[in-house]
Amino acid sequence: ELGRKRKIDQSSCNKDFSCVNGFCPSFVTVEGGTPKKQEASGMTLPDLPEPSVPGINGTYNMVITGVGGTGVVTVGAVLAMAAHVEGKGAGMMEMAGLAQKGGAVHIHCRFANAPEDISAVRVAVGEADSVIGGDLVVTAGAKTLGLMSRDRTKVVCNSHEIITGEFTKNTEFALPSDRMQLSLTGRLGEDAVAFLNATELARVHLGDSIYANMLIVGSAWQNGLIPLSRESILHAIALNGAGVEGNKRAFEVGRWAVMHPEDAARSLRSNVVELPKSLDEIIGFRADELVAYQNDKLAAKYRAFVEQVEDVSLREAVAKSYHKLLAYKDEYEVARLHAANVEQMVAENFDNVKALRFHLAPPILPGKTADGRPKKRKFGPWVLTLFKLLRKGKALRGTPLDLFGYTAERRMERALIKEYEADVKEVLPLATPATQDLVLALLELPMQIRGFGPVKQQNAATVAKRREELLAAIRAGGAVQSAAAE
Repeated sequence: ELGRKRKIDQSSCNKDFSCVNGFCPSFVTVEGGTPKKQEASGMTLPDLPEPSVPGINGTYNMVITGVGGTGVVTVGAVLAMAAHVEGKGAGMMEMAGLAQKGGAVHIHCRFANAPEDISAVRVAVGEADSVIGGDLVVTAGAKTLGLMSRDRTKVVCNSHEIITGEFTKNTEFALPSDRMQLSLTGRLGEDAVAFLNATELARVHLGDSIYANMLIVGSAWQNGLIPLSRESILHAIALNGAGVEGNKRAFEVGRWAVMHPEDAARSLRSNVVELPKSLDEIIGFRADELVAYQNDKLAAKYRAFVEQVEDVSLREAVAKSYHKLLAYKDEYEVARLHAANVEQMVAENFDNVKALRFHLAPPILPGKTADGRPKKRKFGPWVLTLFKLLRKGKALRGTPLDLFGYTAERRMERALIKEYEADVKEVLPLATPATQDLVLALLELPMQIRGFGPVKQQNAATVAKRREELLAAIRAGGAVQSAAAE
């Protein structure tokens, strides 16, 4: 509710720990810890009808897509082995880019009644009979779409969003999932494509998202997209020897999910946290946060300021932006959030924890990095005790006794609050049909001031330039923006 958060999937983390170099103080190293496996749902699967397994006329051409490091290559090997178990011919070729872990992967598989019927393994343009999509981005990409053809290709695809590396460069990046799904259904027809959130289904019903690819295989088989028997596939899973029972269960859960999509979706909704929906709920949520952040007085100030905005769309912008400015994350707030959450989060997610290490860059300590930022250091578990004491110092926030309040960053944050209050007071009377969008853009600007220390100061400087442009256009009744657009 307070902004996008990112969480690493421990099943596919590359564990190079480069993330701790980020300037944010939120990074905690859990030494000796082993990630807890989520308890599987343990639901009883109903009896499922056997699908009509497609026949093989010459060759049956399949493409499996996914992301390197998630087991997609193993899926191709298992299906090839299943064909061998049945005495059929199978050819498999994996095509991975330079980023073999985290990069796009295509597995080309051809099945035939006899090995000699396969003259080439690579699936040619438009010749795919079925596509098992382990990743939506790869499946909806031009390279994969080119292998499909209408009235021939059938697809089962994981709808879960696996974020690409673009998010490291663009904080606003979001996958155009709806458009990617439309590109598939538009090319093949809605009846030829089935989507399901295999990653979440695997996490909820199997306790680990690593089973997502085998779950997709089960869905594809149930939809008649694999020319092999269930028995041979399960036998191949056993021969592979890795996570045998889990993968067999994943195969069956995938069958159930595609046969009962509404029940599958309902089983995931119980794990979704409900966020505020109405404007009153949005405001109330933030007011409660400000009580925890400082006190009732600050929450009352927030409510009074927001309620002066009569226009609903503008009020929501002010509700979010003003809260963000008021609740700047100073040393007291960082201490409160660590003290309130870290031990519980670690206990919920890890076993065998030996020690916690906190990665911080206190500006009061000497030392700079090559780019001039405060040097980041690793501190031991004793820092958590310090946090528990420091969080009580929030009563000093904004008073002459607040020693942290004299830094350039704290002074900037207090100045931004006053500046925003003045801007709202000035532009609300200037809101007209011609300036409405400009006023809204101005009121939303604080949401772009993210980060800590020099990162936040740099973002604030960028926003300051945009603020001047918007104010000039609003004061001119929108004429400045119109002239610039022309």
